[in-house]
Amino acid sequence: MLVETPRAPAGLRTDLSLPRQVAALAIWPFLEQLLGFLVGFVDIVVAGRMLSTEATAAVGTGVYVLWLMHMIMGSAAVGATALVARMVGAGRWRRANSILGQAVVFAAVWGLGVGLTFLWAAPWIARASGVRGETLELCTQYLHVVAIAAPFSTLLNVCGACLRGSGNMRKAFLAMVVVNIINMAACVLLVAPWSPIGGHGIRGLALGTSLGWCVGALLLLSSLTFTRQRLRLRYRNLVPRLAVIARIIRVGLPNLLEGSGMWIGNFLVIMIVGRLPDQVAMGAHVIAVRIEALSYMPGFALGIAAATLTGQYLGAGDPKTARRAAWWCWAYGAGMMTLAGLFFVVFAEQLVGIVTDKQVFLETAPSLLRIAGCVQGGFGTAIVFSAVHRGAGDTLTAMALTYGSTFLVRLPLVYLLGVKLDLGLRGIWYALCFELLFRGVLFLVSFLRGGWARAKV
Repeated sequence: MLVETPRAPAGLRTDLSLPRQVAALAIWPFLEQLLGFLVGFVDIVVAGRMLSTEATAAVGTGVYVLWLMHMIMGSAAVGATALVARMVGAGRWRRANSILGQAVVFAAVWGLGVGLTFLWAAPWIARASGVRGETLELCTQYLHVVAIAAPFSTLLNVCGACLRGSGNMRKAFLAMVVVNIINMAACVLLVAPWSPIGGHGIRGLALGTSLGWCVGALLLLSSLTFTRQRLRLRYRNLVPRLAVIARIIRVGLPNLLEGSGMWIGNFLVIMIVGRLPDQVAMGAHVIAVRIEALSYMPGFALGIAAATLTGQYLGAGDPKTARRAAWWCWAYGAGMMTLAGLFFVVFAEQLVGIVTDKQVFLETAPSLLRIAGCVQGGFGTAIVFSAVHRGAGDTLTAMALTYGSTFLVRLPLVYLLGVKLDLGLRGIWYALCFELLFRGVLFLVSFLRGGWARAKV
């Protein structure tokens, strides 16, 4: 029986040690995550300082709904990342280019379908979240505008995912620089009453976000088309090939089911928060969630690096190095998130003060940040090792663990502490944070068992 000899992955810098490979791959996704975070964060800050408390709650709820939209659209990106990484790791660039072309075709069609669905369902989704009155109307307006730009957002995510799978993190980051510059400038100019084109309120925020997505997607598409690099978007690869698209769907579908299930679980949490007697609970909740996202960024950046390294080293026939790379990604990611958690505990009031000057939120949101700060290391463990499973193509295991943790632990605890024991918003956050620790343990155990290294794509 022949044993495959490990070889150097074609898409990685093998002149670097493994820890330096991790750092080199993670720095660009980290900066990209920072910029991606700013897209929604700017909307929250502009609403919190230029508009009303109702607008703040509406945008926060709208951004949360966008999470679902991005997860649905991102299922294509997960499949494309795993397949491109395997092909590049094996040195099969022609096959990687074919996958890139089919991923772009699928992203355009998929994004259009998702956008039309959210355009139609926006009023029902906003109403189901528990917001009422003016907040409901503003949230619906926000969702209607961003849903129109959904195809561009999908193309932006998929093109960036293919670049990351090939080991090229820099181009996706530069695209997000452009997205953020456009988003921040457009949001302020369209909302501010002193601007010559301002006064558009929450629709201005949504238009700024949508414009950034559109320009970023067109920038990446042109960059992949007119390039001398080996990963290229060629016109002949845009002819639909059902077999390739089916592979992308097969790898990405469990991630879609995982993300949708996780979102449904969290949306049920939002529904509980929206129905609490405390009328400012929703605003405080979404402000704390957006600030906590500062901690996710290094975790997700190291998760992206872990997915790329895992996929490429498995494609090169070297599962031992894939495992070592995963441990380095975990050490960096969980360590940085732990430090971020300590920052939340110490500077909670100052962080909330950056987002809003409304006293009702300044009195409530800091305590939520302190609760979250205590569990960021466990959350980082879940993020990195779940990314290892996805990068290896073992998306089914990631889905099963996320479903079990969300529906068997998170939701029962939220209902018990927040409603039955009447601990309110703080009780809900205690439940949410305990579940993050539990999920981290689940993914750590699964990683140690090693089934991800034998996944077939």
